[in-house]
Amino acid sequence: MRTQMATEAGRSTAPSEDRALVGPTLLAVLDGVTAKPENGCAHGVGWFADQLAAELLRFAHLGPAPALVEAIRQTRELHGGGCDVDHPDSPSATVGLVQVKDDVLRYLVLGDATVVVDTKQELHVVSDTRTYRTAGADPADVEHALTGEIPLSDVRRVAILSDGAARAVDLFNLFDWRQALELMAANGPDDLIHKMRAVEKEDAKAVEWPRAKVSDDATVVYLER
Repeated sequence: MRTQMATEAGRSTAPSEDRALVGPTLLAVLDGVTAKPENGCAHGVGWFADQLAAELLRFAHLGPAPALVEAIRQTRELHGGGCDVDHPDSPSATVGLVQVKDDVLRYLVLGDATVVVDTKQELHVVSDTRTYRTAGADPADVEHALTGEIPLSDVRRVAILSDGAARAVDLFNLFDWRQALELMAANGPDDLIHKMRAVEKEDAKAVEWPRAKVSDDATVVYLER
């Protein structure tokens, strides 16, 4: 399978809190939830996303849900005793994850990440708009993830997007999902982000398209057979 990745920070003055993971069998996009000033943690959201991504890769031999459970558990241990990991605003991330193993594509979505799977029969678009559901310090959060599996022989292409990239479709309506996949197939996922940024700049005061962040971190992992 051919894999491409594109990512861009929402602001030039701050590093992106998105992370993309591309491993032999597991691909993921993590979107760190912007931290509040008082969150009980000595680490930043970027640190949390980095650790969670690394642990996901370490447990990629497991299924998507067990891998995320173990990744959360291990990241919790890495915080150390100086962090209040049970604080309600402790660092967390939304997760869109795909595993390709044993002739099956398995997906998991926790939070407002989006996984799009184009099969020979239909288009599957999976996103959880309950944005309070994220991967934080409690492995039990994974129980709320949306999961499923599709025979790999039916899969044509897949995209995993942070919400900052998915807004090209679900907020700005620049394309429908099939058109977005066609664009990425022809020009790569960076073109999707480029076209979306142009719209964000045109509506720099978020008047035509009201949104909490004028320009958000945007990350896409795209793969096709």
